[in-house]
Amino acid sequence: MTTAIAAPESRRNHATTLISQSINPPPPPGTRLWTKPVSPDMTAWAVALLNSPGAYPIFSTATRQFGTDNVMARVEWHPWTYRNGIKVAGQFRGITLYEILAPIASIQVEGLDVSHYQRKIDWKKVATCKVFVFIKATEGTNLVDKSFAANWAGAGAASLLRGAYHFFHPSISPIEQADFFLSKVVACELPPVLDVEAMDNVPGAQLIQGVNQWVDHVTANLRRPLIYASPSFWQKLPATDIEQKADLWVAEWEAPRPEQMGKWPGWSFWQYTSGGTVPGIAGSVDLNRFNGTLDDLHSYLTRTADGGIVRPRAFDLMTVIGVQRALNYLKIVEPPLIEDGVNGPKTKAAVRAFQRANGLVPDAVVGEKTRAALALLVPLGLQ
Repeated sequence: MTTAIAAPESRRNHATTLISQSINPPPPPGTRLWTKPVSPDMTAWAVALLNSPGAYPIFSTATRQFGTDNVMARVEWHPWTYRNGIKVAGQFRGITLYEILAPIASIQVEGLDVSHYQRKIDWKKVATCKVFVFIKATEGTNLVDKSFAANWAGAGAASLLRGAYHFFHPSISPIEQADFFLSKVVACELPPVLDVEAMDNVPGAQLIQGVNQWVDHVTANLRRPLIYASPSFWQKLPATDIEQKADLWVAEWEAPRPEQMGKWPGWSFWQYTSGGTVPGIAGSVDLNRFNGTLDDLHSYLTRTADGGIVRPRAFDLMTVIGVQRALNYLKIVEPPLIEDGVNGPKTKAAVRAFQRANGLVPDAVVGEKTRAALALLVPLGLQ
């Protein structure tokens, strides 16, 4: 038995030209490829995960203990499967097993946050050591971070989990700020974030009221968000029940652990330094940690505001931006397309390249046949 467990026949992708094994991210941090015998119990567990694409989309992970071994399973693209007892080449959803090199509870899930200050980023290098990234998207009602589109596309192409954040100005209408953010961010793997660190000379009560309005509006239109704040800033504000509506991303640098903040029972993400170094980024960068294991992070990301299960529509092929994301995911062109929802010359050229590679009429029109071909190649559970 090998460490690669292929997808059932019904999961086969017939349009295989543009997918390669290089699309799979590197082994998860703290793991190595499983080289020991695979037991029947492991196989049954892996097949059960594979047969649940809604709960375990491509590149999602699960962990389990078998005897004294801690094992991680990750859904990946595999180059073969068995059909009627014959090994068939192609591209298929499959499970790859990894050995966890430390106790599951001790594995730290590491990430970072970036904006235009980090300039050009080599996201493939970043993905060798980080799992997630928060990317600055907007500020106020008229500022889009000038590196947002490039960072979003690059991080997505490197298979990092992405979240977008909005820098909040309490002196400006919170609803208008929320609408501006939502006009630029239509789907994300991590929760959306409200960055709360400016007073703008307004009373604390006005700031808290605005934060509540932003959170309610974004929750209704996207999903339950995070609040980013530091203990020193938050403790100066009036008491609030915002903790019931948003989770906490705490900023506290060079501390052994974050302080208790407000009524939050704990933190979800912790920005623990502003002076980190990461391969692929010149200069210093903020580093972050998720409060749990990789398995915990998977569970956290499937939760909506009401505690249900969410299946992100990252590749909505009925929209231009969804097609752009799919084309970037498939690495049709380099550099990646800017995911701006504009069907311009570069997007049309990428569509033509995809159509030619898949035996379609290269007319740059994303019609029924082109959408069907894209749908075969983008991750199951995200369509």
